[in-house]
Amino acid sequence: MLITVNGLITRSYASGDHDRIVHMLTEEQGKVSVMVKGSSSRRKDSAAAATQPFTWGNYELYSGKGGDLYWYRGGSVTRHFFEVTADLERMALAAYLCDVATELTGEETPLPEASALLRMLLNTLHALGAGDKSPAIIKGVFELRAAALMGYQPDLTGCALCGQGYPDAAYLDIMNGRLICADCQTALNRKHGYRVAEEERGERRIICPLSPSVLAALRYALASPDKKIFSFALKDEVEERDFARAAETYILNQLEQDFETLRFYHSVAD
Repeated sequence: MLITVNGLITRSYASGDHDRIVHMLTEEQGKVSVMVKGSSSRRKDSAAAATQPFTWGNYELYSGKGGDLYWYRGGSVTRHFFEVTADLERMALAAYLCDVATELTGEETPLPEASALLRMLLNTLHALGAGDKSPAIIKGVFELRAAALMGYQPDLTGCALCGQGYPDAAYLDIMNGRLICADCQTALNRKHGYRVAEEERGERRIICPLSPSVLAALRYALASPDKKIFSFALKDEVEERDFARAAETYILNQLEQDFETLRFYHSVAD
């Protein structure tokens, strides 16, 4: 069966000596895996140009016998986000964000959610390539919005225990997806003997400290319209780091997975 899709290439890896398998997020089919024959050979062809990572294009695919793997027939490039490849840190971050989107989009993901995630990824790659926003902010916004879109949105409206909406200091309770003000957290520590752990992944309780401005940024990232998700700033690199750390810790624990591309990004960014 021959289909035509609009898709973004998120991953690419070799299959044999001359072929490649690419992962693609599409508007029409969600996530698909595609065999591209002969694209790793030295000859220059349109398939190699159209199926590079970070490429948005229109593709003709036909399904194989099992139906799980499509085969590449032809395609044209609508846009290649080449800007992100000009800087190693931004390229590493783009690879990680594509991995998150690919991981979140499974066979059971409803098409509307998969399409919304694809649109957000395209907007994020555009912002990343533009170079006028901090990579830490771009990363954190995408992680939060992606988690929320897939049903993992944290409740940041107020303290889950006392209801206080604008605490002077608060914590993001990672495992429970809720906000706890500093006073209630102190009471919990005394009552149950909890230790405040900023990012001890794997522990039963993981909480990230939030200043009022970082909390406001997290709320904005979750509630703002799609076109304005990056339209905010934090006052310094410390707040940007805290914002990004909270978002990263949250999505990694919700997915219960780590990413090699994330480790590489951190090694470059640090």
